[in-house]
Amino acid sequence: MNMDADESTRQELERGLDCYDPESRVFPGIAKKVGNGQSLTKLDMMLILKWKVNLVKGSFSKTVSDTNMDKINRAIRDAGEQGKELEAIENLLTIPEIKLAVATAILTVCFPHKFTILDRRVLGTLNLFPSGLASAKCTKHSTVDWTAKDYLNEYLPAVRDRKEQWRCSLRNADKTLWGLSVARQIEVVITNS
Repeated sequence: MNMDADESTRQELERGLDCYDPESRVFPGIAKKVGNGQSLTKLDMMLILKWKVNLVKGSFSKTVSDTNMDKINRAIRDAGEQGKELEAIENLLTIPEIKLAVATAILTVCFPHKFTILDRRVLGTLNLFPSGLASAKCTKHSTVDWTAKDYLNEYLPAVRDRKEQWRCSLRNADKTLWGLSVARQIEVVITNS
């Protein structure tokens, strides 16, 4: 095999692995890039969307349009500033295909020590409900019921409390809470088999 073929093969391998596992292979570089004041690319954004939504949709082309990428990158810059988190999230919510769970995923990739992903599994593990929904009758674990304020005032502090309790990173607390939900679901299936 000649050198050009070797390089082409290596690039193909890297590209496939990056798309398969962006969280460990690509996202640390994105966080570093954002920390250095650089902007997300369309590919960065597509990898975040695919990771959170677990599929690639044609409608994502609107999300990553030049105009929307400018808005996304402006919101990300704002999210890095103390006191501008709510405004940043609300600005992300104006972009097509970005709801609160996706907005928090974007910010988690960019600032993994500051944000965590709003997720229904974590909501269930924490028995956490948005303001006005907490009651004995409430069984809503949907991220749709949450607002940006609820996320910042209730959800994020609850995950941070677990981070402190477990003495781990915010991202690992988030992953653990999600994983505990899966573990409980697996136990139910095994018990019922």
